[in-house]
Amino acid sequence: MSKGVELIWSEFRRHVQETVAAILSWTSLSLILGGGIVAVVAGPFGTFQTMGPVLRAAYWSVVLCLGVAIGGLSRAALLTLCGRWPPLALDLGMSLATATLLTPLIHVLRAAFDPVLARSDLSPASIWVNTLAFVTTIVLLRRRFGLETGPATPEPPSPRLARRLSEPLQGAAILRLSGRDHSVEVVTDGGTETLRLRLSDAIDEMEPVAGLCTHRSHWVALAAIAGHERKGNRTWLRLVNGDRVPVTRTYAPRLEELGLIPPRDGAAGG
Repeated sequence: MSKGVELIWSEFRRHVQETVAAILSWTSLSLILGGGIVAVVAGPFGTFQTMGPVLRAAYWSVVLCLGVAIGGLSRAALLTLCGRWPPLALDLGMSLATATLLTPLIHVLRAAFDPVLARSDLSPASIWVNTLAFVTTIVLLRRRFGLETGPATPEPPSPRLARRLSEPLQGAAILRLSGRDHSVEVVTDGGTETLRLRLSDAIDEMEPVAGLCTHRSHWVALAAIAGHERKGNRTWLRLVNGDRVPVTRTYAPRLEELGLIPPRDGAAGG
């Protein structure tokens, strides 16, 4: 399996898990149960006239279960392949996919359960229109009442360097790197660890995290910078964890361009 297919499959499985969790919530289960009761009692689409209560209960139970399963898979597939679509387009796409896949199953089930009508008496086009109207109403109501929140915002990708850290630190944010000989001190918001690695290689593995060098032995993540300190000719960046990182004259101009330290006459000391 190619890397691209693996990523799509992984994303699809994630959306399936999210969908299952949403379906199993008390609110969704209550709506499904309530819809089933209404369908059994009211007997829509002619089922009241041609089926008794027991047959209606069996028929609508199967239809609702199939509808929930197909709708959930359609939702996961659309979020995987079309996650950038606006919410209304996603809802309509999910409704069309669900109705189209469910129609032939309903066509077969109705003839199997109904003691009066045969498959030749049922119009697939009419079933599709009725199913589309029913599914679209449910999907739009879910969105209206906050039960369909759309795709979650993905977390920013983790830098490759994080994989080298021990397991307790792999989810921590990396604040700075400090090189010494052939090792790198990796400082995170959850602790510090030293790796056998050149600083230049560690910096390469920090992509896509934005950061910069302040010194030939120090690199900091932009998001970790809280301010600066200056004393005489010496300048430091102050990080969110309280660490101070030295700034040398070689790297000061870049920090001044970014507004991280104020410009001044003369060189920034090292």
